[in-house]
Amino acid sequence: MASVAKFGSALESSSYQSPDGGSAYAPLRKKAIEEAIAMGYNPATMVECGVTWADDHDPFQHVKNAAYVHYVNQCAFREFQSFEPYLGKEKFQDMLKVRGVGPVVKNYTVNFKRPVKFPDSLIVANHITKVFPDRYFGITSVWSLNQQVIVADFKICIVFFDYDRGVPANLLEIGGAYKDLYEALKQRLEMEAKIASTWEKEHPKRTKAML
Repeated sequence: MASVAKFGSALESSSYQSPDGGSAYAPLRKKAIEEAIAMGYNPATMVECGVTWADDHDPFQHVKNAAYVHYVNQCAFREFQSFEPYLGKEKFQDMLKVRGVGPVVKNYTVNFKRPVKFPDSLIVANHITKVFPDRYFGITSVWSLNQQVIVADFKICIVFFDYDRGVPANLLEIGGAYKDLYEALKQRLEMEAKIASTWEKEHPKRTKAML
């Protein structure tokens, strides 16, 4: 799809790679982030991933599928980092070192909506859709700053796992800090669902013909 952004030069078009993020991208970034927050996505764990010409393109000259997994994993890891206040530093460090209990990506499905080409920078954000004592589900979406739309949606299932025993873990049964994490995820779900519901009422989806 064609870019909605207009740049004065080739260098300006890739200025998202500069240390200051590029002044030309500032309004594009602001608009995409504001929309994501209004849709119920978590601002604290968002990431921005700049498209690189040499690494991210495939022979068809658009961003390859595998690159999206890399982008989404960056967002997922920031989400896992957000567990630290509830787990405490010791249990959080254990999680990073694959000890005790921690999250594991069980599966995901992806819906590619539009192709992305260099130059472009992507905002990646997640919102939770379901929470259970042993797992939670979410949607991680990828916004193109140049196109100002969501270009891919990932539906993801995260399972909590007892690394030492090699079995799934129930946060409520373990209790303590893990129960606190479960309650925090439930609260986040309620907040994000409320925001998302408001957005959906104000922006009803158009009916599209099925391929």
